[in-house]
Amino acid sequence: MKKFKVAITGGIGAGKSKVSDFLMKDGFSVLKADDIAKDLMQNNSDVKKLIIQEFGEESYKDGKLNTKYLSDKIFNDEDNVDKINAIVHPIVIEKINELCEKEFSTSNLVFVEIPLLFESELQDFFDYTILVFADEGIRIKRTIERGNISEADVKKRMQFQIPDEEKKDKVDFVIENNSSIEDLENRTKLILLLLKNLSSVD
Repeated sequence: MKKFKVAITGGIGAGKSKVSDFLMKDGFSVLKADDIAKDLMQNNSDVKKLIIQEFGEESYKDGKLNTKYLSDKIFNDEDNVDKINAIVHPIVIEKINELCEKEFSTSNLVFVEIPLLFESELQDFFDYTILVFADEGIRIKRTIERGNISEADVKKRMQFQIPDEEKKDKVDFVIENNSSIEDLENRTKLILLLLKNLSSVD
């Protein structure tokens, strides 16, 4: 049996988390790159030191990561996006690899939800890649409905993401999410079946 690390990517509001939920419901582990990054930014002293050096003491408020301050700094300046990525991404990949090795003791497939897979040039760390795709208008509507973000801010974040149309030719599987939740689950199950078959081939 082969063991595969599988990346799940897609733009903001595409439905990555829903796909992850379906996979977890089927008993598979899904690591969340954003959660790992936030944990390291909050608790790793080396990462905290580098962030403060680059973005200032305001990056942490009362000992906690000041996400609003950092978001405002990062998403208003493309250079700052590159700077935070250079600090966080290497240690995130190191942590993901460590966690994947643990998961491989009980499963042949480990999934990693990683929104900025191609923007971070991390695709080569994975055996297979899945793009969750939805039309831009649908993605904007979904993200606003989740709350605490304006349409202008959604569009601003989209500017720093490679358009999903460009990613389609770079991934192994595409899950379209312009329809119902039932349709999304069925498409996810089909991809899972294909990956299980690939894993079982010697």
